[in-house]
Amino acid sequence: MTTPAPGPTTDPVADLTTLLDQLAGDPGEPTPEQDQATEPAFRNVDQFVSSYLVHVLERRIASGPTPGITWCPRWWAHPEALSRLYALWRAWETLRINDPGTGMSIWWRDHLDPHLTALTADYGPFNRCGPTKHTEPRPLPVEPAPQEVLAQLPDAY
Repeated sequence: MTTPAPGPTTDPVADLTTLLDQLAGDPGEPTPEQDQATEPAFRNVDQFVSSYLVHVLERRIASGPTPGITWCPRWWAHPEALSRLYALWRAWETLRINDPGTGMSIWWRDHLDPHLTALTADYGPFNRCGPTKHTEPRPLPVEPAPQEVLAQLPDAY
């Protein structure tokens, strides 16, 4: 019968507990790399758009008779675009941290593609803008809802 070689400790129960914790995925104290991975890669939506998004998107921009997407250099001046791009940034950061394996593919398919389609559509928020031209957004017309209509709905809060 052979005697097992002594390990880092002389307590086999402690060694087994440590091994079981590692196998169970007990991370213990996060490493500096793990701490850094949970920090946002971009400080805000502007940095996300200007430092990442516009560099990874490869789309032809409409110009005169040349077809392509319509993009506004003042994207932040369009409330819908700001809201959608903010949501894209938050989804990108969340998926980057929580699903490093497939998160980016999910982000492109489920987040960027539908939002970019809406932003650059013929009737989207950039429809009257161009690569060098910004046109102020026009909000949809709205009339206040009558009290008798609102009274029929359950209160949200």
